[in-house]
Amino acid sequence: MDIKESADHEWIDIHIERRRVIWISVLVLAGVLLLAIFTVNMVQDLAERVVTPRAYVPEQRVPETARIPDVSDIKGYAAASARAFERFLDEADRREIYTRLQHFLHINKVDGVLPSYQLLRQGSDWQEIGEPPFALPPEQNWESMVDTLRVIQEEIIPRIGPVTVLSGWRTSSYNAKAGGSKRSKHMHFCGVDLVPERDYSRKELVPILRDIHRDVGKKWDMGLGIYSGVRFHVDTCGYRRW
Repeated sequence: MDIKESADHEWIDIHIERRRVIWISVLVLAGVLLLAIFTVNMVQDLAERVVTPRAYVPEQRVPETARIPDVSDIKGYAAASARAFERFLDEADRREIYTRLQHFLHINKVDGVLPSYQLLRQGSDWQEIGEPPFALPPEQNWESMVDTLRVIQEEIIPRIGPVTVLSGWRTSSYNAKAGGSKRSKHMHFCGVDLVPERDYSRKELVPILRDIHRDVGKKWDMGLGIYSGVRFHVDTCGYRRW
C-alpha cells in the first residue's frame, strides 16, 4: 500500500526547509562579513608596514635652539652638557664611532644604565687644563665598561638612587694634566667618577658606599674611591678601596 503524505506534512516540510535555508544564509553572510573585516585589517596593517616601516630610529639630536647651557653645574662640578657633546660629535666625523659604541652597549644590555654620552666626559676640570670635555675610547677598550655599568645598575643605583658621571674615559694627555694616576682605570674605559643625584651629605653617603664595597666588592672585582664631598669612583678592574 502506498503511503501518501497529507497537505499538512508538505507544509511542515516546506517550512522546515525554508528555516534551514534562512539559517544557512545567515551563517554564510556572517562568514563573509568576518572574512571581509579580517581582510580589511590585514590590508591596513600591510599598508602601515609599507608606508611607515618599523625601522631603527637613532637617538634624537639636541636642537641647537634648545636652551641648554654648554656647561652644567652638578654638585659644584663643571660638567659639559649634551648640547656640547653634539658639537663634539660633529667635529672630525665622530658620530659613526659613537653610534657603534651605543650599539655595543645595547647588545650587552647596559645601554640604559646611564646616558652613554656621560661616559665620554673626561672630567670636570677640562676648562682649567685646556683639554676637550669629551673623548672617544678605542674600540678594544669598550668591553671594560660593561661590568662597571652592571655594578652601577645592580649595586649602586638600588642603594643610593640615580647617579651622574663627572668623569669616564680619559686620554693619557688629559689624565696627565689633571694629575691622575699613571695607572688610572679611566684610561682603560673601566672607571667612572660619579655623584648621586639625590641630596646626600658626605656623612650619609660614605657608609653606604663602604657597605656596598664590603658586601659585593670581591664579587665584582670592584675598586671604590671616595673623594671630597659626595664624589666617588667606581671600577671593576681590581678589588681595592681608597
